[in-house]
Amino acid sequence: MSQNPMKQKNDDTKTKLGDIYHYYIVLDYCLELQENETILVEKYGDISIESDEKSKNIEVKHHQGVHRLSDRHLDFWKTLKNWVKYHQNMQGFKKLILYTTSDFGGMSKLEIWNSIKAYERLRILIEIGHEIKKTEESFRPVYESIFNEDIEIILAILEKVELYTNQTNIVDIEKKIMKNSFFKSVKKCDRKPFINSLMGYILTRPVDKPSKWEISCEDFESLAYEVRNRFVSSSELRLPPNTPDTPQDEESFNNRNFVREIKGIEYDSKIPSAISNYWRAQQAIFYTSIDNPIFNVDLGEFQKDIRDSLIEFKTSFQDECDVTDLEDIIKKSKRLYDEAMKMTANDYYSIKPNRPFFQRGIIHKVVEEREFSWNVMK
Repeated sequence: MSQNPMKQKNDDTKTKLGDIYHYYIVLDYCLELQENETILVEKYGDISIESDEKSKNIEVKHHQGVHRLSDRHLDFWKTLKNWVKYHQNMQGFKKLILYTTSDFGGMSKLEIWNSIKAYERLRILIEIGHEIKKTEESFRPVYESIFNEDIEIILAILEKVELYTNQTNIVDIEKKIMKNSFFKSVKKCDRKPFINSLMGYILTRPVDKPSKWEISCEDFESLAYEVRNRFVSSSELRLPPNTPDTPQDEESFNNRNFVREIKGIEYDSKIPSAISNYWRAQQAIFYTSIDNPIFNVDLGEFQKDIRDSLIEFKTSFQDECDVTDLEDIIKKSKRLYDEAMKMTANDYYSIKPNRPFFQRGIIHKVVEEREFSWNVMK
């Protein structure tokens, strides 16, 4: 293989790095949220913070290596155009921030931006656009779009704009976040997995609230403290007090998919213990997950791992099975069931101490949700 392969047209690595950087910045701002503040992602721009006193709208730009924000760079001009175009949405924000890893180029007129008022900023913009250059196909339409708006609207936007240049890049942003005082009680070796857990929460937030990608201070603190407790103290998988080993309406479980699967491999003697394990696991999930959102996150990952392990087991039995012999299929399916029930119940993050009944219950939950069949030929 060539040491310098040609870059494919569909190689989207740089874009993805920009997305990851964006989410790191979301996390960075989440760590600074104050009471009653909320972060909105991708609603009015990259990041918006709703606050009574410190509301802001933030556009995030990431570049690899050294990069200059020249006077006509579209990172600045397109961002400004969007703020002006959607000025009605920007009225509630006290600051409009361009957050970029770029630095100002030499002799940049924008370098003094943050120290001057709206009229002076307007004068600089007009001065930059006054000169007509040979190559400005990208710049000119953006410039004209801005100045097609009323001057009062432009000035109102310019008054709010701040340029945060030369910001920490993607290589160092994680290090910056780790220095936040919130992580002091967590061992250094655990800080990266801690951050990864918080990032996972940020990325999956729209799944929990379809079409609403928002994170309140209270929601984030609740989750962050739960995650931190995973690394600084032990949690406990619990059952409600006085929980019976079997449900009162045990017969109603006979129509459940996980019970039908056991009947399908003619292993009816195992049904009572399967119902008991499934029932107790469901009770433990309900009881442990109350006010413990991170348990639900860990449970989803744990269930995926259990499913993958079952599929691995099944593959080995399929290789040994005589597909033409129904008796051999049933025999191998029963052995598969028995081996699955013997799987070691290892702790899994906040699922600890993991207990045999709980792991077996999760196995039946996987089957119940039709992610696995005991029949080795299905």
